[in-house]
Amino acid sequence: MNTHRRRFLTASAFAAPALLAGAARAQAPWSPSRQVSFLGPFAAGGAFDVTQRALARAVEPAMGQPIAVMNRPGAGGTIMLSELTRAHPDGHTLGLLSVNSNAVAPQLQTLNFDPVLGFTPLMNYGSFLTFIAVAANSPFGTVREMVEFARREPGNLTIGVAGIGANSHLNMARLAAEENIEVTFVPFTGGAPAATALLGGHVMVAVVAGEVLPAVRGGQLRLIGLLNADKSEEFPDVPNMPEMGYSWASRPWIGMGGPPGLPEPIAARWSTALLEATEDAAFLQTMRNLAIVPRRIGRAEMPAMMAESYAEHERIARMIRIGRFAG
Repeated sequence: MNTHRRRFLTASAFAAPALLAGAARAQAPWSPSRQVSFLGPFAAGGAFDVTQRALARAVEPAMGQPIAVMNRPGAGGTIMLSELTRAHPDGHTLGLLSVNSNAVAPQLQTLNFDPVLGFTPLMNYGSFLTFIAVAANSPFGTVREMVEFARREPGNLTIGVAGIGANSHLNMARLAAEENIEVTFVPFTGGAPAATALLGGHVMVAVVAGEVLPAVRGGQLRLIGLLNADKSEEFPDVPNMPEMGYSWASRPWIGMGGPPGLPEPIAARWSTALLEATEDAAFLQTMRNLAIVPRRIGRAEMPAMMAESYAEHERIARMIRIGRFAG
């Protein structure tokens, strides 16, 4: 073997591992390089916040960095959404997307961003039940009795909701319009404060998600109805909308998204990791505790789902002449 040939083979032997290592590095999935922020649209302690924190804990091992949940409540969740649209699209800031903030709240105010197309959708992880709750000693045993009170005493029925622009607010406003009753909505910065206000006697009714259930289990509060078509496995005697004689029902959703322009490799990595995290046992137990039905909808299906949800709630807002369609 000539000297040139030996030199070539020797150089190739050393170069091949280096080339393979470089290719492996090039094909390695993206990972965050520092702490990640999950932005939350509502107050700490509510159902959205608790599940988002459980999801953060479940996905941390796969991503290799700590995740901090940062609450940005207000304006039906759109304060957080506005911050998310301005976040640098490097995969270190994500936010919670939901029917409340991306479909309902935009009907009640004019936004400077697109609540459907202004984000990088990543995944949908649940559909929450929305309960109509009263104090244990409330005179209302049913939603019908609540409605009849409002009919007798216009404006005196106070209903706590998780913010003006929340799913609970818009759907209860639709119920009130259909029943031709006048009620007084009392907005809070999330479901947990609304449930606390009901416990304290500051409102007569609260329309909230699973954050109300600990007080129900403890006997301080009662459930008289569900705004969903779904039923509660834990409380099967609580009637849903069809059982109460209504032809419609709430169809809520909750998921995660990134700022606009999130690069494809980063979006794919987060979507895959988040979907896998929804199988975590602790996360699933949190969902059960809060009566949230687990979903596993990926980023390819989310845009159409978000657009349909937005259009549905725009029709409701127009029908009951609320928010942008008042007057």
